Amino acid sequence: MVAIKNQAHNRPQPSALGEIAPKKFFRHLQLPLWLANLILFGIMILVVLLYFLMQTDRERQLFYQHSQEHTELLAQVIQLNADNAMAAGAVVRKVAHTFMLNSARFIDYLDAIEPFSSSELKALAQESGLRGITIYNNQHKISGPQFWEGKTCPDKTRLPEKTEFSHNLNLHLFTLTYPRTESPGAIKLGLDARQLEALQNKVGLEQLLVTLNNISGISYVHLRANPQDAAAPLTRRIIPDKSSTIEVRMPMRNHKTLCVGFKSDYLRAREKDLWRDFVLFAFLIGALGGFFSWLLYRYQLSILAQARRSQQRLSREREDAVLGRAATAVAHEIRNPLNAIDIGLQRLELEESGLNDEYLALTSAMRNAVGRANSIVGDLRRFAQPLAPQLLNIEIKSLLEEFIALYQTRADSARIEISLSSSLSADQQNIKLDPTLLGQALENIFKNTIEAQPEGGFCKIDLNYTDNNCRITFTNAGLKLDQNEVKKIAEPWFTTKTRGTGLGLALVERIIKAHNGRFAVSCPEPGILRQHIFLPYN
Repeated sequence: MVAIKNQAHNRPQPSALGEIAPKKFFRHLQLPLWLANLILFGIMILVVLLYFLMQTDRERQLFYQHSQEHTELLAQVIQLNADNAMAAGAVVRKVAHTFMLNSARFIDYLDAIEPFSSSELKALAQESGLRGITIYNNQHKISGPQFWEGKTCPDKTRLPEKTEFSHNLNLHLFTLTYPRTESPGAIKLGLDARQLEALQNKVGLEQLLVTLNNISGISYVHLRANPQDAAAPLTRRIIPDKSSTIEVRMPMRNHKTLCVGFKSDYLRAREKDLWRDFVLFAFLIGALGGFFSWLLYRYQLSILAQARRSQQRLSREREDAVLGRAATAVAHEIRNPLNAIDIGLQRLELEESGLNDEYLALTSAMRNAVGRANSIVGDLRRFAQPLAPQLLNIEIKSLLEEFIALYQTRADSARIEISLSSSLSADQQNIKLDPTLLGQALENIFKNTIEAQPEGGFCKIDLNYTDNNCRITFTNAGLKLDQNEVKKIAEPWFTTKTRGTGLGLALVERIIKAHNGRFAVSCPEPGILRQHIFLPYN
């Protein structure tokens, strides 16, 4: 039989996990699914990074564009204001010129009728809103008030041939020199220009630049007279005092360049928000990628483990099929000679009365050997034959009580105490099973339990309900195996008995699997064996 088993093991077997992974698996799939999924999520993160970089660059370009547009608007405002300031200055000068010219003509007319004295000129200047009046004749000069032009003003002045108008910024004074028409000489008038200058400054360019510099979001606004700035780039980035500023230059008329510095706090805050969103989004994608890759990795491992179990099961089924056919053939060919030998030995014992005690003991031993061989052949036939359970509605507790009663005498003689406890309800007692096949399984378990405790012991049987299964648990002492050997106890041909075949628990497992159940063994503590039978209700 060992030769038959070795021959079955030496037959070509379908590969299990060894050929599926890593060779064939990587041959059919270039990368594992979990690794491919991880790479895919990595590519997604790179795409998202590229998208956020594009968004950041777009925000920067939009900020530059808006800065350019605002600078163009400011340039137009400044240019318009400069034009308006120039026009306002011209109007102010025109108004002052007209007022002073009319006043000079009136004074010329009055002085021709009756010459003015200095006190009269002073009073007339105060009444007319003038700073001072000076009348030049060929012989003398009369001023009112005295020194209104300043103490350094010369006593004689050049008499103009036509009206002259000027603006002295240092003295804040408008002056008009008018050649007299009524008599020889000239009249010079002075008008205080402080109020007009203040009005002109309010609408002037400098005041506008001061106002623009105080606007929120603008770092500075100024005009440069350097003509080379016109050829400079329109935009550039500078970093003064560790604060980011966008400077925009705009060429204007009169060889001037408008320089506007915009605070880029909004741009920096927007870039910071974009990068924060990217980090959060990338972390989310990375976490999802890692999680799904882990799921795929676990799924792949389960598929490979399932494939390995399927290959092992298929290999075992093929091995069992080969062994079954061989066992059937061997049993058929051996049982007949064994029966013939047994019959011959019986006849020899009955007909040959002259045999002495030695020969009688020999024939008895031969008959026992034939019986054991016949029992082994029977075990082989039972293990090799296909199982087709005939399911009946059986009360499991009653079936166990029958087997306990059957083995009670043998257990008592071996000083083994058998106990049965059940937590099943009334509607959980009945199970659809084949009583003959399950009886064979229970018989093997009871037999092994009694044989494992030659010096006495116990056998506890528990019935309970778990996960829609009826669980039958056998617990007994007498175990002499370690943890690794306990896992092999239900494998065919594994036995620790000198005269055992190792098919008892293997047949139990086959019978339970034929009922769509599960058989498991464990060692809760040294020397204790626990066998679990799980039988489904549906």
